[in-house]
Amino acid sequence: MSAVCSDCKGIAFVGGANVYACITKDSAWSKIDLDDRQRVVQERVSIECLKYELAPRDVRVRLQEATEVGITTVYGNGSVQIPKEIREAWGIQDGDKILWVKTGIRKYTFRKIGYRPEFKPHYI
Repeated sequence: MSAVCSDCKGIAFVGGANVYACITKDSAWSKIDLDDRQRVVQERVSIECLKYELAPRDVRVRLQEATEVGITTVYGNGSVQIPKEIREAWGIQDGDKILWVKTGIRKYTFRKIGYRPEFKPHYI
């Protein structure tokens, strides 16, 4: 059966440090190495799985929507440069403070302290 692991109970209920593990441990999944497991989950790549069972909507794994914007250079004392595109988009100026936020096991994001996005009402 063709399946996408991110929507299956087998992976949705594992979570935590074993985010790319499968509780059903189907033979198709065990043949895939860790790098391919991440690709299967994050890119919604179909695999053959006999134990696939759709997870309830509220516990399905949310896919990463990552867009690479720029590369920073780390200097000896830990200081970094913020790419021009990000500085312009967020209105970051010299002297502004940046808050780093842990979003996963080895994933971090950041935001400008005091940043208030423009309020846009959403009408239904």
